[in-house]
Amino acid sequence: MDVPNLVPVVLALQFAAFGWRVNREISLGDEGRRTWLPLADCINVISMMAVVALCIVWPLHAKTITSATRACIASASVLLAFHPLSMACHYRLLSSSGRTKYDRQGRDYPWITDQEMVSVFVSIVGAAVAGWLVYVPA
Repeated sequence: MDVPNLVPVVLALQFAAFGWRVNREISLGDEGRRTWLPLADCINVISMMAVVALCIVWPLHAKTITSATRACIASASVLLAFHPLSMACHYRLLSSSGRTKYDRQGRDYPWITDQEMVSVFVSIVGAAVAGWLVYVPA
């Protein structure tokens, strides 16, 4: 699949993920609860900006698709693939104790969980490797 065909798909999925988060945080705010963007969503927003800049704006200006454009869409795709896993880790869905761990300790839910740190780290490393493999000629 060619890069121009991937860009709208990746951007649409990134916007959908971000839209879901915004809707969730609005409802939490309406309940009077604390709101924030988890790290995975912050990375998603940065990735969206990079896709717009390197995969839309720059190719329109340069009239060519560069290696940086290909690397950006590869990295964004990997980050997008890991996003649901990172969000599951944010809510501790992969743990038998879930978020009750914090309730038992009398703590509020943290901005980032231990599981989420690992997932986000793996996603960033995976995105860097994917970008590097696409950017560096074989």
